[in-house]
Amino acid sequence: MRYSLLNFLACPSSKTDLTCVVTKETESRIGHVRFAECDRVNQAGSMFGPAPAFGKQTWLTEFLQSNACVPAPSSRNYEVVVEEGLLISGETGRWYPIRNFIPELLPDHLRNFDRDFEFLSGLRTILPPSLFDRLYDQKLFSGRTDTDEIGGRYKRAEMAISTKVDDPSFFSPGYISPFNPWNPEHTIYLIRLFSFCLRLLQRNGPNQVVLDAGCGYSWTTEWLLKIGYEPLGVDITRTYLDIAVSRLGAGLPHLAVADTENLPIRDGVVDAVLCYEAFHHVPDRQKAMRQFFRVLKPGKSVVFAEPGSNHEHAQGPIDVMEKYGILERGMSLEDVRGYVRGSGFLQPAQHHVFEVEASLAAKASLTDEFRSQYGFTATNLYTIDKPLPTADKPVRTATERVKSVIRGMGLLPK
Repeated sequence: MRYSLLNFLACPSSKTDLTCVVTKETESRIGHVRFAECDRVNQAGSMFGPAPAFGKQTWLTEFLQSNACVPAPSSRNYEVVVEEGLLISGETGRWYPIRNFIPELLPDHLRNFDRDFEFLSGLRTILPPSLFDRLYDQKLFSGRTDTDEIGGRYKRAEMAISTKVDDPSFFSPGYISPFNPWNPEHTIYLIRLFSFCLRLLQRNGPNQVVLDAGCGYSWTTEWLLKIGYEPLGVDITRTYLDIAVSRLGAGLPHLAVADTENLPIRDGVVDAVLCYEAFHHVPDRQKAMRQFFRVLKPGKSVVFAEPGSNHEHAQGPIDVMEKYGILERGMSLEDVRGYVRGSGFLQPAQHHVFEVEASLAAKASLTDEFRSQYGFTATNLYTIDKPLPTADKPVRTATERVKSVIRGMGLLPK
């Protein structure tokens, strides 16, 4: 974990800032990518990082403040990475593990507390005894709910995918993603689809912070970082992110284990959200859209690249649902309109990509049949904009904005 990830993270429960407690750092010099300036970088050898401005005083906030180090220069963010440690919310007492370079910031009801407290026990001889005793109090999490939320069984199925796989080559694509030597057509499809997403992301300008929601093996997060974005890759399945670490080593983009419906991200810090063939696994999509609205800056967008509404009727997705219990449900434009209802977003816009000869394009009628026959992919591309605040005039919908452009071209009456 890079220290600059603290610029964006928040406790999933309270959305308060987190303090980084480092038990293992690894050298990782990286000079060809850009990260934002960070004033929360630990000094070399310091276990307790610079403390945030806490909203209330507790024993834990006072302890973290009294043990905090002076911030190191932001340049140190490029030189080291946190391999193991804790992220602590001083105001709630909740803590979250950093394992194998990746923080886990799941809501209480999705955490494996047996595993987490076993991890904490391994730090007993490293942490100050007074702090360890406070953190090892399981009543800190007594407010968690174990009742099944909407689609909770689908999430748990994804999180436990490694226990259900009997094919030794199942995860092999993750080590070389997006490349697949045995299926070059699929490789080309993935890269081309990603390029179309980039064009839509560029609407908001360069050097953006992009939330890569459901990043999986994280090749999209990796490429966004190398292009010049500062991506935040989140996925609910630890296995996929561990494979990304195996592929990339310590030179990782920002990655975290997290739930799209309960994002551990601060309000209004993201320039764009990318869902690249991932949102069709999300059970409560209206809840996820509200989270996207919360973390996005005004005037910024969500970009979807997702399968159509017939996806769940294809044999491949049916097999996945039956064997692994993972949700496979595509979406139409009408579905997406339903997801954003009441969220504050403007109405979604759908984008089509066609491969046709010029002679055919000149006389084509863009019917549903035409789109089906000549469209690049069955995957649907959508953008959904968060409006800018305005006091003197209402926000126009995406359709109204398009009509305004057409009127300006003289093709519609004013």
